[in-house]
Amino acid sequence: MKKNGGFITILLALVILAAAIIFIMYAWQNYSSAGFLSSSSTNTGSNFSGAGSLLDFGSNNSVPSSSSGSSNNSQNSVPSNKSSYSGSVYLSSGNAENEYQPESEYIQIQNQGNSSVNITGWTLENAYGNRPLQTTGNQAVTVSSEKVLIPQGTNFLDPSGNFVKSSIILKPEDTAYVLTGGPFISYPFKITTSFRENICDGYLNNTYPFSPQMSNNCPSPQNEPGIGSITDVCYNYVRYLPTCYDPEVKDKNNLTNNFQQNCINYIDAHFNYAACVANHGDDADFNQPNWYVFLGLNHELWHAPDDSIKLFDANGKLVDEIDY
Repeated sequence: MKKNGGFITILLALVILAAAIIFIMYAWQNYSSAGFLSSSSTNTGSNFSGAGSLLDFGSNNSVPSSSSGSSNNSQNSVPSNKSSYSGSVYLSSGNAENEYQPESEYIQIQNQGNSSVNITGWTLENAYGNRPLQTTGNQAVTVSSEKVLIPQGTNFLDPSGNFVKSSIILKPEDTAYVLTGGPFISYPFKITTSFRENICDGYLNNTYPFSPQMSNNCPSPQNEPGIGSITDVCYNYVRYLPTCYDPEVKDKNNLTNNFQQNCINYIDAHFNYAACVANHGDDADFNQPNWYVFLGLNHELWHAPDDSIKLFDANGKLVDEIDY
């Protein structure tokens, strides 16, 4: 009988102890959720954010304090000014650091990503608004920064002058030479828009002051079709012509005085821009990875010797910026 009484006593004691533990845990949880622990942590300088989670026994239902909630919401609501193209489309200062003439001044935009990028409607901005400029009258004036939109262009510089304009698409590894000045509208072959370079454009270096000059990647003269039908004298002249060399522009007097008409006709049918396009427009490598983009300004855009260049996408997000 005594044994049974002792067992009941022990069991009752365990029940009371368990009830006490449960009550203490319940009281402790309510006490901490009421914010008293955070008040204590503020006074002692200890960080209880981790301890609060532990005391919550793994519960995900704890409510952060109002100040903590405001801070998190504020961080999440601040939009990033970085473009999704940042890190794949890059700027280069070109000759902007030392060029003063708008028709010669240029910078570069290169697509180093894996996808094509439409840069028409993007914005370039200088840093004029960041510092005062000294005038010729020795006065300091503040000039607002200037923003310029990148225009459309043509993918094919048609010798007829009928240019089909569309967005400027930079394929992977394409480079755009962005010239401050306007296109060449006062020449016999009027270039009135931005354009993608092709393998025949080097012939235009004979006439147009491109900055930078276009690459001389024209087809080799000695490999032109029909070269076997010209005279030896004409052939010996043609075989030593540099690529993209237009004899009608560079050597007209010599042609007129020393060559037969059939040689002159052959040269005219092969060694100029229009003839090259007619003979090679269907070549697999006709289109080249460069664009010439004209902003159409009549004044310097990039201050020499120091400025910054910023490039923004169509949504106004920063793609890249450089200082020089």
